[in-house]
Amino acid sequence: MPARAHLSEEAEKEEAEERVKLRALQTKLRDLRDRRQMALSEVRKLADEQEALFNARHPGEEEVERIHAEYRELGHQLSEARGLREEGRRRLDEALAAAREFRSSLPRQEHARPEQIRKEMREMERRQQTTALPVKEENALIDQLRRLTKELAEAERDVGVQGERHLKLKELEKNLADRRAEFAKLNATLEKVRTDRDARMTSIRTRLVEAGKLVAAIREKGKARSTAMDKLRAIDMQGNEVEREVDRLMRNSRDRRQEARAAINEYRRGVRGPMDMEALVAKQIDEQLEQLLKRGKVVLRG
Repeated sequence: MPARAHLSEEAEKEEAEERVKLRALQTKLRDLRDRRQMALSEVRKLADEQEALFNARHPGEEEVERIHAEYRELGHQLSEARGLREEGRRRLDEALAAAREFRSSLPRQEHARPEQIRKEMREMERRQQTTALPVKEENALIDQLRRLTKELAEAERDVGVQGERHLKLKELEKNLADRRAEFAKLNATLEKVRTDRDARMTSIRTRLVEAGKLVAAIREKGKARSTAMDKLRAIDMQGNEVEREVDRLMRNSRDRRQEARAAINEYRRGVRGPMDMEALVAKQIDEQLEQLLKRGKVVLRG
């Protein structure tokens, strides 16, 4: 086993000072490693949170795409509904114009119905037969009967024409009512499609706001992660500096001891060979003196 290298007093002092520095640096290095582990955990945590937020965007984006597709489809339906409503309005206007035109073509005053004229004539005849009337009134009654007889003939001739007019008017009014009901239904359909389409747009806006909040949260996590990475890099740089200083101090210690061993070996090679007792004693004295010198001043007493 090689002998322990003995250092000079100055080298021992440097060795002691550097051992103190080395212990302090090793303590600092352990603290930096703990801080690095904490910073690394924070970076990983923020990265996981950022990834979770990023993944949470996909379902929302897919939902927005789905709703937007429905919005576009409802837009097509809205255009079709507008076209159908305009066509229904045109048919309604045509039905209304036809009914008004036919009403305006009807006679201002139509003849009384034949049954009503006959009833009036019967009452006059009964009056003529049961009442003694002056000649003047008798003649007036006869003239009125003649007029009614003439109106009865005209009414009987016009009864077919009046029936056709009433049937035509009834048909036109029914067509007008149907067109109004059709237009109301088309208008209700249009309003429903418009309401559904507006609801889809509101839903898209709501989800876009939510997506914007997610993007903002992702950016905030990214900033926090960048700050944590900077902190981790700073700790790594400081740790590297401490490790380099530790390595330097340890190299210094090894170099001093190697130099001491080299000096001892060199001395041994110089004195190797047969030694007499006097030389051996002198060597031991020199070694003891060297140890004493390391411990302090030596005072020789006479």
